[in-house]
Formats: sequence, C-alpha cells, structure tokens
Amino acid sequence: MDIRISEQYIRQAMELHKENPVVDAHLDLAGEILLRNQAGERDIVKRYYLPHFQTAGIRLVISSVYVENGNLEWGWENALRQIEALTEDVKELKEVLLVRSGEDIARALEEKKIAVLLYMEGLDCIGEELEKIDELYRLGVRGASLTWSRPNALAVGCCKALEHRQIPGGLTRAGKEAVRKLEELSMFLDISHLNDEGFKDVCQTARRSFIATHSGSRHVYDSFRNLTDEQMDALARQGGIMGMNGCKYIAGSLDGNYLEMLCRHIEYEVERVGSEHVGYGFDLCDSYDQARAVLKGECYTDRDDCLLHHGQVPLVSAALLQRGMDGEDVKRIMGGNFIRYFINILAKR
Repeated sequence: MDIRISEQYIRQAMELHKENPVVDAHLDLAGEILLRNQAGERDIVKRYYLPHFQTAGIRLVISSVYVENGNLEWGWENALRQIEALTEDVKELKEVLLVRSGEDIARALEEKKIAVLLYMEGLDCIGEELEKIDELYRLGVRGASLTWSRPNALAVGCCKALEHRQIPGGLTRAGKEAVRKLEELSMFLDISHLNDEGFKDVCQTARRSFIATHSGSRHVYDSFRNLTDEQMDALARQGGIMGMNGCKYIAGSLDGNYLEMLCRHIEYEVERVGSEHVGYGFDLCDSYDQARAVLKGECYTDRDDCLLHHGQVPLVSAALLQRGMDGEDVKRIMGGNFIRYFINILAKR
C-alpha cells in the first residue's frame, strides 16, 4: 500500500510548485526525441512533456545524451544526432530555452521559461580522444558522467539496476585527464553509474564539486546504483547534490509503494547530509522505452518508473510535507539546490 495524501498537502505542494522552480536533474530526453523522430513523430517535447512540466512547475531539465549498447559502434554519430534532434525539437517552442550557461538558466527563470541543459550520460563515444569534449562543449553540452553501467576507456561503471554485484576497477589515466578537462571547461561531473572504486578516484582527482544526478541511498535500498553513507558524506563535503532516482528497481518500490520509498530515500539523505545536498533526478524511462518499442514495432506495457509522468512530481513534495518535512527544505530539494549548483558550476573561472 502506498502513501495516501490528504488534499491539504496536495494543495500546499501545488502552491510551492507554482511559486518556486522545480528541477529534474536527469531525463533521457534527447535520446527519446531521436527515437520518436525515427518512428516518424515530431514535436516530442510539446506533445509528450510540456503539459506535465507546466503542471509540476518544472523550470530546469537536465537532458542526458545516452548512447545505447547497440549504438556504441557508431556512438559519436548517434550522440551528435541526439543533440541535433533535441535542438530542432525545442527551437520553435516559446516556452522552452536550450541553455548553455548559468546566465541562460537565470534568464529562463526570469522569463518563466523551461530551461533544458544537455549533458553526456557516459563518454563512451569519445574513446580516449579527449579533444572531442571540446567539440561537445561547442555543441552546447555542459556536463558529463564518465561512463554508464559498463566499462569504457575512461572508467568502469557499476552494475545495472537489476543486478547486484560489485564491479572492480577505477578511473584510467585518460579518465582522470577527462575529469580535469571537464573542470577546465566549467562542465559539471556526474558520478551516477560510476562504480565504487571510480568514485574514490573522482574524490582524489576532482577539484570542483561534482554531483550524482540520479542516485539514491544504498542504506535505504541496497542497489549498487545508489550511494553508500560514506559516498554521500564525501559528495556533500565537496558541495555536491544527489538527485533522487525514480526507477522502482533503484528506489526499491517493487511492491507498488512508490511514494513511500521515494520519501524514505529523501528523508534519510536529509538526515545524513542535510537538505541542501538533496534534489530530484527522477530518470523517468517508461516514455523512452515506449518510444523504443514503437520503433521496433513492439508494444511496451511495463512500468519501471515510480511516477507515471512529470505531472505527478508534486505528489512527492506533498508526501514529504505530509510526513513532516519543513516547507523550506522541500523547496530546496525540489529545485533550489540544483538551480544554485548549475548556475554556479557553469560559470567560467
């Protein structure tokens, strides 16, 4: 049985979402747009996402560029096509602004637009050619994780969400150079999907604060996609933020207790490292998986996400309020923390 939220807290949450910017720090938007374009669809953000973003008061979306296993052979070309597809999809939308800087984010907030920021979910597609990071930057990409849940020339990923095993291996020489390259360009570093040894190497290598865009607490649910207490402490010490993941296999909501598990992750993280280091990074993938199925001529009926769509994000805030969390803490978690982080980290030094 999941949490039943009273109307009082739903109204309170909707008011908070109306008056304060909300952030989703991880969405596979670019890849989904490309998949739907390949299936003959257009206006993807307008048709599938914009109404839900507006309902939830979402003002900043961090869109990943994720190259699937089957596309790794031509990964660089696939990544470029994703960037182009997202750019084309939103360029005529007056409600959306594709951003490249902290100043762009601030302007989007002032103009009450939805800012979309591109980042690489894994740098598999560059191999050891670190100069390609400059090319990605030129195209508007402003952050990266070194790898997804697989090894590459830079680092080793953790196991996939449905697996439970420790995978050894740290950052390679090129991986450490990539961290320094990202910092030189004022691009943010995401450690979600990195294995434990790689996390330690990042802590020793990075000089600017890094984040986990879509990872929960391993104490709350024992998945290697989540962070240990010690990793959470290290993340917080250097000014990072962890975005709560909304995949049921990572949140641990396997019995339909979706809101309960999301709240348990956030509450534990706040208790451990403070509300200023916690945010939303839902990684909602059902729409992406539906798009992939359509392209293959298949029917996707599974549900892997804790939320049906972004329009339900206020329910998470309402549940937190009902369970006793202070409204100021909820405001920070639902968007304030990540807004501050991205505006600061993208500033050229």
